[in-house]
Amino acid sequence: MIRTLRIGFLILGASIANVGAGGVATAEEMLRLQPLVQEALAANPEIRAEEGKWDAARERPPQEGSLDDPMLNFEIENLPTRSFGFTQDDMTMKKLGISQTFPYFGKLSLRSEVAQREANAIGLAYRDKRNEIVRRVKEIFYELYAIERSLEIVEENRELLKQFVKIAETKYSVGKGVQQDVLKAQVELSKLLDEQIRLEQSRQAAGAKLNAILNRPSHTPLGRTEDVSMAEETLTELAKLQAKALENRPLLKGLQEEIERSKAANALARKRYFPDLTMSLGYAFREDSAIVRRSDFFSAGVSVNIPIYFRTKQDRQVAETSALINSAREQYQAARNEVASMVKELVTDIEKGRKLIDLLETGLIPQARLSLDSAVSGYQVGKVDFLTLLDNRVTLFNFKKEYYRTMGEYQMSLARLEWVVGAPVH
Repeated sequence: MIRTLRIGFLILGASIANVGAGGVATAEEMLRLQPLVQEALAANPEIRAEEGKWDAARERPPQEGSLDDPMLNFEIENLPTRSFGFTQDDMTMKKLGISQTFPYFGKLSLRSEVAQREANAIGLAYRDKRNEIVRRVKEIFYELYAIERSLEIVEENRELLKQFVKIAETKYSVGKGVQQDVLKAQVELSKLLDEQIRLEQSRQAAGAKLNAILNRPSHTPLGRTEDVSMAEETLTELAKLQAKALENRPLLKGLQEEIERSKAANALARKRYFPDLTMSLGYAFREDSAIVRRSDFFSAGVSVNIPIYFRTKQDRQVAETSALINSAREQYQAARNEVASMVKELVTDIEKGRKLIDLLETGLIPQARLSLDSAVSGYQVGKVDFLTLLDNRVTLFNFKKEYYRTMGEYQMSLARLEWVVGAPVH
């Protein structure tokens, strides 16, 4: 029986050494981040929808910069109702005419500019959507990473606790332990099973979200996420990152385009106080009578619209577009403030995560593992009770979970920072 106990403790020592080591998936099973990002950029329907909007918007500037279609008209004038003949009256004629409206100088170019600025803003929204999808893929990937590593730790700790149960049962059977130790270990096993179930549910939910972004069926199986680590390069200085974000973020560039679009719309509204010019040409055909040869007529004309309702139209358009300029400027300023604030907050989170990961990796986890080893040795010779052994196991377990959770959040914060800045941050 003593020999059985010794063998059990040897197995237990080997199990503790492997806690948190994690399994290694084959190359075929590995879920890698960069291929997922490329797949999302190619297949995501939200990106395709934004691209379609941009394609449509780019077709508008040429339309807005073109003249309206000319008008072709045909008339029969002065046809006598007694005979409906074309030769009876000298003034009976068939008229063919064409007219073209020419907007006041500068209106066409401003209409085209308004459409072009709008297309530019939509194009920048498309770029921001691409960056957003990349961020979302990374966030879910790192969420899956943390969940999967936690599941592996749970499974390894279940095996460790099974060894605890066997040893406690063996000690109890030879009169060196108490039944309460066995029951405590079984309770801890039940807790781990409960946590495993919750983690599996979280993994399924995260996998479904990732498949949705990739435009895959929701139940498409996913492999084990590849290992990740802290970036070796240090972050760019906060002030430089904030300046970089203000310069590169597509969202901010798009809002600047909205300001310019509103300015062009305001200039166009002011141009509408001036009339447009319509030029027309006509030719009238007359038929000869039996005794008179009748010549044809040529005509030309010019007409303009008179903006007499300017108080309810042009004045209102100028006021409307002026308000839109102010609104666009305030929206841009609010976005600048939010971006600068988000950069600072994310940099703080990243630095905090880096320090905590380093503390867990080089201090807390090794210390907790040594403490558990010591507790096992003490329990073997009866100097440590079973509750202390379990507490040390829980401490190491929680530190390992905290490590992977923090690593996942650290990587998520990096992904968010790259999205906010709109460019690499190292």
